[in-house]
Amino acid sequence: MGIERNKEIARLWFEEMWSKPDFDVADKIIHPDYDPDWVQIPKKGPEQVIHEIKYFRSAFHDLKYTIRDIIADETKVWVRYKATAKHGGNAWGFEPTNKETEIEGMSILEVDEDGKVINQWGAFCLFDILVDLELIPPFWELSKHFPKKE
Repeated sequence: MGIERNKEIARLWFEEMWSKPDFDVADKIIHPDYDPDWVQIPKKGPEQVIHEIKYFRSAFHDLKYTIRDIIADETKVWVRYKATAKHGGNAWGFEPTNKETEIEGMSILEVDEDGKVINQWGAFCLFDILVDLELIPPFWELSKHFPKKE
């Protein structure tokens, strides 16, 4: 039962909480002590995740996640996803480009015995997003923007 429950929690995380967004889901699936070390927000629990969602969606209003792969055990869920969004708001100091981007990434959700996410680790390539939005040059063109060493 824990494995299927954990997969459902991951689906709620991406497809309901982040994609719609449905903030009521946060109170149902996030532990009050949720506070990953790598997140630099002075909040914890559902409030922290809601803050993240609101900030990210302030730049990408129509953000929508699709789960590509999902694997779970009794305490963790590994999710590979693809998200699509249009850059229609200001974030990270960049004005809106109104360009579409695709975000591919992965997350590991740690779930406690009560079915609450207590920790999360995720990775996606911000560089690829910025290239899609034509805010920075592609990797193979970066050297053109730096002085040559003699």
